[in-house]
Amino acid sequence: MSESVNFFKYYEANNKIEGRLAYNYSLAKSSWLGVGGNAEIFYLCNSKKQLIEILKKLPKECNRTVIGQGSNILIRDGGIKGVVIKLGKIFQNINNLDNTIIAGGAALDKIVAKFSEKVSLGGLEFLSGIPGNIGGALAMNAGCYDGDISKIFICANGIDYYGNEIKIRKEDLKFEYRYNPLALNLIFTEVTLLAEHDDQLSIKNKMDKINIERVLAQPKGIKTSGSTFKNPASNISKMKAWELIQRTDSHHMSLDGVSFSTKHSNFIENKQNKSANIIEDFCNLVQKNILEKSGVELELEIKIMGIRKKDK
Repeated sequence: MSESVNFFKYYEANNKIEGRLAYNYSLAKSSWLGVGGNAEIFYLCNSKKQLIEILKKLPKECNRTVIGQGSNILIRDGGIKGVVIKLGKIFQNINNLDNTIIAGGAALDKIVAKFSEKVSLGGLEFLSGIPGNIGGALAMNAGCYDGDISKIFICANGIDYYGNEIKIRKEDLKFEYRYNPLALNLIFTEVTLLAEHDDQLSIKNKMDKINIERVLAQPKGIKTSGSTFKNPASNISKMKAWELIQRTDSHHMSLDGVSFSTKHSNFIENKQNKSANIIEDFCNLVQKNILEKSGVELELEIKIMGIRKKDK
């Protein structure tokens, strides 16, 4: 057994786990793409105090990985060494104070948007169109329909990978497009967002419009993810990722059951369950084709995690 497994076996034998602890745990169902290897250790955490204690005591050389709802991750077939942490229900609370929304890191984006409607606070309607949870949305500065987290972020509470509690304020961050520099070694446990008073019908109408557009433009009922590639910076290309994919005929490409959706050319549809390698290889082929034909090097928005196994 590895040092990491030994640690958790000892800790489990001497403490009640508030949540769930599993070994050699399949992560395929933890990704919307439906493929992937195992976590050496999987920890579904339902106690902030215990999470802090574990992170403080865990050997520093033990790899730490945090996942959310899995809407924008691809987990390689070789799985993830060390511990994979997922926040549980205790981190799903949502409250409001004056013109702010305070949401636990595991609260689903669409539930936060719905709560905001209930308390007549607008400005968060775009969250209804984003899969995943608030912690993940903050980690990647998620956005859609002219809204993103950086525009409404006030502050957040987090725990670093070694158990230290940290308060993050907007002035501490330099948000970039689909990027948050503090996300590399922080677990966001609570996020405070700025809202504005509005009537419920107006908020509902905005969310309904977003969701109608989303249903019409994005695949549903199939193994997929959020956007595959980030839009390039405006000084590199005036075209969005989906436009570059179409302009270079990349939307007609496929590989062993992996292709782009006919609804949205920047959304992958995965119709195979053999290997995560196929999805990764498909993305590489598309990047190469677009670079050769347009001179633009697209960056993945999907986050690839874990160890790649050799092709059989």
